[in-house]
Amino acid sequence: MINNSEKTFYHFSVDDIIESLIEITDRKIGVFEHPLFLFLKELHDEFNINVDLYLFFQKEIDGKLRTLSEVSSSLKETLENNPWIRFGPHGLKYETMPYAQTPREQIEIFDKIYKEIYRFAGGKNLSKWVRLHNFSESYELKEYFLKFGVEALFTTDKDWITTRMPDTANKSLKSNGFAEHKGFKFIRSHIRTENLANDEIQEEERIRLIKHYLDEQNHFCFFTHEYELVRNDVKHITKELIKELHNRKVPSY
Repeated sequence: MINNSEKTFYHFSVDDIIESLIEITDRKIGVFEHPLFLFLKELHDEFNINVDLYLFFQKEIDGKLRTLSEVSSSLKETLENNPWIRFGPHGLKYETMPYAQTPREQIEIFDKIYKEIYRFAGGKNLSKWVRLHNFSESYELKEYFLKFGVEALFTTDKDWITTRMPDTANKSLKSNGFAEHKGFKFIRSHIRTENLANDEIQEEERIRLIKHYLDEQNHFCFFTHEYELVRNDVKHITKELIKELHNRKVPSY
């Protein structure tokens, strides 16, 4: 599915994932004993969601540099048995934007991330749509991503949607949420749930936003970040958005 001509859907994802996987490893707990994954499982069990988790390769945690290579392979059985959880690359680390790297440098990092995904999650839990860190529009890597089954990259939720693509792509993303450039496809990110929480957007307005995107573009793509899902208000709004979509019988992609 990579067009909005027929099927209505929503897509939910979480960026900047690494710390939760390190915590599971360090604490020697089950995947769903961790608060983030427990929350996602509760959403899945109640609303049958799919979720894409986009990974950093490394992060400084408690003063020490940690990497995905430290994530225990003991997670693999659980993750393989829960294919509704999918993984994709995000970037090296928070401070390094893929768009500031050469294509070769990006591939080196993404290769490292994919290697670890295969090791601790298996080869069936790969994201078909990927959001690179800071919405990097890496269309030069089309052939590389296609090898991993990636059909499209997400663009930003901001008003000026593209930074490297022509105005025609920007207009297409604004009008229908999809665009193509250099033979690669792009999808607009619509909303980040922490913004709805920060702005104290109430239920009526949240429902209006969902209705707007479903009516105008036939889909709704929203996301948050690992560090935001420690907040009860962000979790509450995330659940309320999914509940509304579920009640409208909109399937999770």
